Amino acid sequence: MKLFVTGATGFIGQSFCRIAAERGHQVLGLSRNVHRPSQDSCELIEGSLDKVPWGKVRAFSPDALVHLAWLVKPGTVNSPENEALMAQSAKLFEAAVGAGVSHIAGTGTCIEYAPSSDRLDEETSPLGPETAYSRAKLATLGHLKRLASTVHISWSWYRIFYVYGAGEHPDRLSASILQRLSQRHDVVLRTPQSVKDYIHVDDVASAMIWGLERNLNGPINIGSGEGIRIVDFARAAAAVLGIEADHIKDSQPPAVDPFPVTVADISKLRASGWEPQVTLQQGLRGMAALL
Repeated sequence: MKLFVTGATGFIGQSFCRIAAERGHQVLGLSRNVHRPSQDSCELIEGSLDKVPWGKVRAFSPDALVHLAWLVKPGTVNSPENEALMAQSAKLFEAAVGAGVSHIAGTGTCIEYAPSSDRLDEETSPLGPETAYSRAKLATLGHLKRLASTVHISWSWYRIFYVYGAGEHPDRLSASILQRLSQRHDVVLRTPQSVKDYIHVDDVASAMIWGLERNLNGPINIGSGEGIRIVDFARAAAAVLGIEADHIKDSQPPAVDPFPVTVADISKLRASGWEPQVTLQQGLRGMAALL
């Protein structure tokens, strides 16, 4: 396939482009910074969601658009920029159809779902976005569905759970835990008992590519299918580093987590033959090796 990818030099984008190329796909990546280190197999063009060089995209003649670009810095879940990105994404989808794509793959978030202690299922779990980020993502999905029904293209919407791995923003929880523990500083966990579904960035990328190759449509959860308490995640990081677990502290009192349990039901992906490949220990070791 020929894939046009936004956010190609971002956290997930770099893994996606590398793995797609390894699987024999041609990738044209859109990035604000084409000078950022990237895979040799990914052709990069400079631009942003509101300034796409569509002439170059049409010359590439992509089969599918993979839309990864969005805010990535922690603390931006209620930024008004999310609404602007929603509007830019809607225009991106329309222009991509004009450039000849037959499939659009968007990326959503697990917090589009309403809080639930049950595994979250694409077809049956209720939605209940509570942040500007999740509301903008869900509205973007609405734009995609309406467009697809009008112009009769296929679409997929990948709801990504708690992705981690080398190259993530240093302020994200997993990166900050490893960094502080490696320096033998205490780590204070705000919600130590919260249960999250952590999935390695390479597994996220491979799941998306797997779905594209098999023309999976509709909303698709991307997670490990297993939950782990944040305190146990931190202890696993300490074990990988060979650091004493007594550096891990609970905040007093713990903060209230609006999503105390967030675990994916990945039956849809598993039914197609996909399984996550990177264990938590492998993923943490890969991050620790770069410290």
